[in-house]
Amino acid sequence: LVNTPTVYTIVLFHPDQILFAMKLLSLSLFLAIESITAFAPHHSSRQGHASSSQLHLFGGGAKKDGEKKGPGMLDQLAMLKKAQEMAQKKNKLDQELAAVDFKGSSSNGKVETVFKYIPSKNPMDPTPEYEPVSFEFDDEWYAGASTEDLSAAVKESIMDAIATVNKGVEEKYMVLRGDIQETFGALGGSPQS
Repeated sequence: LVNTPTVYTIVLFHPDQILFAMKLLSLSLFLAIESITAFAPHHSSRQGHASSSQLHLFGGGAKKDGEKKGPGMLDQLAMLKKAQEMAQKKNKLDQELAAVDFKGSSSNGKVETVFKYIPSKNPMDPTPEYEPVSFEFDDEWYAGASTEDLSAAVKESIMDAIATVNKGVEEKYMVLRGDIQETFGALGGSPQS
């Protein structure tokens, strides 16, 4: 084993550096104490005075000329809770719709189409998608049909299936629409028809 010598370093500070460190420590200590007292209740020498945020936090104050007061913090929390409930209801409705097979057919009844409703996963683009599941053709008609007739019948059955999906979605969402109108009516808003 080799013994290596131990080296000690002695750091000497200049008096200006020590003074600067003490000022910095004093400043940080002052700011720490001040931030603690910022949240303590203040006792004002003026009796009966309250800030506007203290007065209007839970429901707003009376406005000039008899106007209705604005919603306060509790009203906003109630609105947020109601919006979350509606989002859960919408998700449940979307799951129910996704489990249904929606059928459409051509005007001559020779082509039948089955579509699925695919709810949107992107809140920035709420448009749902439609997924074709199956196409059924009348065998005799299919054997003798021209490509133009096939194309037209398939297009008609697709459009009919999409219309059926849209009708099913509209019927399911009527419940959600009623909840939304009820909520806006209860909060003093004007429900849209």
